[in-house]
Amino acid sequence: MKTAFHVVYTVLALNFIIPVLFYVFDGAGTIENWAWLGEFLGGDPYGHTEDSVLWRVLGIANVATLGFCCVLLQLDLKKWFPVLTPLVFLKGSASFGFLVAFLLEGYPQFLAAFLFDGVTVAAMLFFAIRAHRVLDGDTVPQPAT
Repeated sequence: MKTAFHVVYTVLALNFIIPVLFYVFDGAGTIENWAWLGEFLGGDPYGHTEDSVLWRVLGIANVATLGFCCVLLQLDLKKWFPVLTPLVFLKGSASFGFLVAFLLEGYPQFLAAFLFDGVTVAAMLFFAIRAHRVLDGDTVPQPAT
């Protein structure tokens, strides 16, 4: 379980850290990709320009924090286990925000982001809690046979 935890959390950390670089160096390209995703999913053309630097600053801070928390947990899961709570809260809040955006505007990429973020939150919880139990020497419940 510890190996699975490290594999999943490495993927998660990269999933957050790499986009930060795009937010920093290619904000316009990031929005173009977001608009393309909606059209690919059958939605109308994206109706927002998103040309403010504000979204980039907030996006960089949010996503960099997610990546940083994933790295901290990998460095020492026992020591940094309490970081899981704000990590899941932050990503869960983003997921909820995408659901609200979808309900308000109907762009399919918002629904896709809500679902993807929901799966991400579940993976964060599942793998960190299971690996933490192994480190503590607790037995992980096995399905009845």
